[in-house]
Amino acid sequence: MTSTINTSFPSPVQVHGERTEMPRPLRRLPELPAPAVIRELRAAAKKALGMSDRAAGAMSTIWVHPEAILPQIEQPRRMRIPGGHLLYLDGLVWTPRLMADPLNPRNADRYFYPLAGGEAISHDESLVANVESLSGELVMTAPSPRELLHALEVAMDKTRKSNDPNPPIRDQGIMDAPFGVMTVLNFSDGSTDIAVPLVREGSSRTSHAHDALGLEPEDTVLRMPASSKAMTEFIADINSIVSRPADEVDEDDRARVRCATTNFLLIVGFEPDTPGTLDLAAAIKIKVAQEHLNTKQDWTDAAQNSTMADDCLQAAYRGGLLKSSADYNWLLGRLTHEEAVEVGLAEHFDDRFARLMWMFTTADPQVHDVIRRPIAFVLRQEKKSDNARVRVTSKTKVPLAAELVAREFRGHPDYPDTDVDRIVKVIQNGAAITKHAWSVQHTSLTALEKDAQAELASAGVPGASCAELAVRALYYGAVWDDVFRIARNDQGAGSDRRSVADLIEAMMGTSAGITQLASIVRDGRADQQPIEVDADGEPVIAGDGGPVPLTNQRLRYVLFPKGGSAKKPGKGPEGGPNPEPQPEPDPYVEAQETIDKALRELTDFFEYLEDQVDDSGAPLVESQGLTAAQAKRWRKTLGSLLQKVNEW
Repeated sequence: MTSTINTSFPSPVQVHGERTEMPRPLRRLPELPAPAVIRELRAAAKKALGMSDRAAGAMSTIWVHPEAILPQIEQPRRMRIPGGHLLYLDGLVWTPRLMADPLNPRNADRYFYPLAGGEAISHDESLVANVESLSGELVMTAPSPRELLHALEVAMDKTRKSNDPNPPIRDQGIMDAPFGVMTVLNFSDGSTDIAVPLVREGSSRTSHAHDALGLEPEDTVLRMPASSKAMTEFIADINSIVSRPADEVDEDDRARVRCATTNFLLIVGFEPDTPGTLDLAAAIKIKVAQEHLNTKQDWTDAAQNSTMADDCLQAAYRGGLLKSSADYNWLLGRLTHEEAVEVGLAEHFDDRFARLMWMFTTADPQVHDVIRRPIAFVLRQEKKSDNARVRVTSKTKVPLAAELVAREFRGHPDYPDTDVDRIVKVIQNGAAITKHAWSVQHTSLTALEKDAQAELASAGVPGASCAELAVRALYYGAVWDDVFRIARNDQGAGSDRRSVADLIEAMMGTSAGITQLASIVRDGRADQQPIEVDADGEPVIAGDGGPVPLTNQRLRYVLFPKGGSAKKPGKGPEGGPNPEPQPEPDPYVEAQETIDKALRELTDFFEYLEDQVDDSGAPLVESQGLTAAQAKRWRKTLGSLLQKVNEW
């Protein structure tokens, strides 16, 4: 039998060693669409979608076949997200007309903020501006075209380095359609507004395609949209490559042809399930987050936390929880510490930390409800009921606060990434101390320490001032190496496995511990390594005549050991602590402390039960509930305890 395979045509399959590939074939580009069709599309977008003239004008020129887009204008396609439906157009666009995202959230943990100071300032943050949502477009403000182009260049470079698509963009072009939204960019320096299709998902693919095309940000943002001449020259250049003999076309040329056009989804509106709950900008953020947080290819945890933290702070600002735009920018990381001091927002570095920890851990409904809302929209997954409850607890929120704190250090030459990661982990491990009722009240450390000692002496248990002091000490204990460390589990039976929060809790429960916590804050504010102090707050002297550095090992195993009272440091022959006789503990106070600890643990266990989910992410306690017998036992036990508390 003879073969029926026609070998007169070149095979699209290429074999490279063990790898078989099918690169995208080269095709000529069509000419630019007729001006009449573009004008028709522009008018339709203004009338049916409510676009501004500037946005509609730019939108009408991005499509390779605008006649295929016209029918979609009246009936846009719909995309379901939690909270409503995004409306979009779908078609082939000229890749040079797409603008990658200068604030790609995939890079959120690698932005440098003025708060970190010194060489860390990179102006990445200068474009983190409020976004205004209109009917079918967004409006953003940038300082100047120059800063926009710089930020875009840096962002695209970071994106290309951190994410290399497979199969390569050079071989296949952009395979999965990016999506974006028409965005009008205003400039603070008075430059003329511009409108661009801003890519919100697929920025990595777009960045690689622009690199293959040899395009700079100035080409895509300014030159290509300015007139049809630039695009006409681009099309002619690409078609000249296709027309050459095959053996004269190299791989760089082939990559340019493959990347010249791409399918694109343009978001043109949003219909919320409940009017007034979400706007277009928030809806797009939810879609972007879902694409990454709920898929096989996640952002890093730090990038996720940084992005959601931004949303929470913006919600707090819009909700009136922040005093001013300066307050918002300070917490966001846009102001240096010196600038915050100058405008009266802070005196010490721990002031910002205390504010963030309170905002992201307080149970105050007015604050918690505002902070939790952006998180809940992202964490919500499609279920039978859109009203399914989303659990947002302190465990959910603390990592966001920790990432905002990290902006003080990321990019700072004195804090390598390993140190920043350690600081974040210690903060998260110690954040449970915020379970005590507290607030940010004190500006004087002396007054704070005095009030904390008075609370402990009066009630026998830590109070609000004790908790505030502990939070401020947590900051410096995390920043200074080897003061607070996460417990290790490789020290044998005698290993202290307490969390940082439990260790600080032990310190808060004694007068000597409160003195030591205050000393940590005092030394930290003086930019000095924290040292050990005695019960009177005086430095403990080591054998070499200098003060004894405060270390995690000393805190855990000598000063505040597991299951024991703090040993008062003395001046022994080796410079170590000499235990002194301690007054007998009050059994009644000890019993109250034991119950306090048990109640905190019980709260944790309830949260742990609520955190258990099925394969779809739905809480099991909602789908399966409790057996009647179990619920009855728990109600009986808890009810009898509550009755006793009421009687006492």
